Amino acid sequence: MAPTLPLDDKRTLQAIGILADTLDDVSGAGVLDTVLVSKALRQVLATKSKPAFDFASRAFSTLDPEVKRQVAQDADIKARAKSNAKSEETLPASIRRPTTPSGGLLSAINDGGRGARRPGGVGGVGGQKDS
Repeated sequence: MAPTLPLDDKRTLQAIGILADTLDDVSGAGVLDTVLVSKALRQVLATKSKPAFDFASRAFSTLDPEVKRQVAQDADIKARAKSNAKSEETLPASIRRPTTPSGGLLSAINDGGRGARRPGGVGGVGGQKDS
């Protein structure tokens, strides 16, 4: 059974959109299956309905394990890039810090994006500083 997600949460919907976009970029073996899952996820975005999400979850579970691993990895990279770009645009330079979600994109979808935030004003990996 698919986890319950808040389908009216902006971050959840954004994560679903990133996953759908990533599935659209898949080429090679299994591409027809990824197109089906992408369309199912876009239906979730359009309707915000639990039955649409349940269908998309079942469709995603049928993908080849290697395809799922690659899609999850690519989607995580896209989500991090989008998160970092958004952070850089909205925060003053004096408080900018790298954001590092605690898990992959699928974890972010499962917890509605709540795991992607770090408490406090200090953090990040690599000790990057603005120059």
